[in-house]
Amino acid sequence: MKINNTAILACAAVVFSSFGIAGYIELGNEYEDWREQEQRTNTMPYIAMEFNPIEESSMFLYANFSYRHMIESDERTWNNRARQDVAIGWSEGYEDFWWGPKFQIRNEMYANDTRRTEYRFYNNMAYYLTEDYDLILDGFIAPVGVRNRPRGTDCVGDNGCQDEANNDLRTGYTDYYHEIDFGLRTRLSYDKTLQTTLYSEVSKQNGYEGDNRAWEEEKRVEWQIRVNYTQTFDDLTVTPFVRYTFYRQAESVNYGDKDELRVRAGLWGDYKIDDKSKFVFETYYQTEDKENFEQDWSQKQWEDDYFFFKVGYRRSF
Repeated sequence: MKINNTAILACAAVVFSSFGIAGYIELGNEYEDWREQEQRTNTMPYIAMEFNPIEESSMFLYANFSYRHMIESDERTWNNRARQDVAIGWSEGYEDFWWGPKFQIRNEMYANDTRRTEYRFYNNMAYYLTEDYDLILDGFIAPVGVRNRPRGTDCVGDNGCQDEANNDLRTGYTDYYHEIDFGLRTRLSYDKTLQTTLYSEVSKQNGYEGDNRAWEEEKRVEWQIRVNYTQTFDDLTVTPFVRYTFYRQAESVNYGDKDELRVRAGLWGDYKIDDKSKFVFETYYQTEDKENFEQDWSQKQWEDDYFFFKVGYRRSF
């Protein structure tokens, strides 16, 4: 399951590029540095591709395959993760209205036969207000299929929930997840764009029962303000961004509500090498304030923070 060399990714890129009339292949790596929490630091190589299977059609097919490796801790190998994303979508324009539906399946596989599959239904839209302003709606709703340790019962074995004795006890559940972004896009000039949105994220886990899993999270609700500013300099395009959470609360089974406000700031962009090649990149810093955890972590408040880095090479065909 582990991706351990770029030769495999490169061969896959060649194979997939032969099927599309137009599209791209992207190879890259993502890295999270969790600073003092070294056991959470990880690296994630990936290959992504998109192509248009029908000439003169807006329909597209997309896929992304990645593998997250926890590089600083042998004790957290259970958190290594293989992820597969596949999607189909298209777009249509109707006078001042643009519509871009998409269906995406995201499958994640962990050790010990733990799996999570999101069935994402996107209904992206934009409405042209004036020459310089658009209303935009992005995001998805998703039923989520999960196979994990039983919710509401204790794990068995000497190694806790990671003991192999729990493998045969894995149980299937159906959860819910959504991310929705609504706001205003402003064209400041031909090479500058500002986007301000209100973001909602909700996750709901089902099947928990019993005080022995009192710390488990049943529901999380988050609201953010997001601001992106995009500017193009010849062959370089950069988008600095800020995401500020003003409400984020997790409801546990029996340990009360926990506040987990976070702020993320960084930038993404690309640098054009030639007409068919570009480097893509992203970096940000995130800090998260956690409160009301005194019952399950014996701490009332603390702060998590990490750096994220991504670099990739994209080739169009």
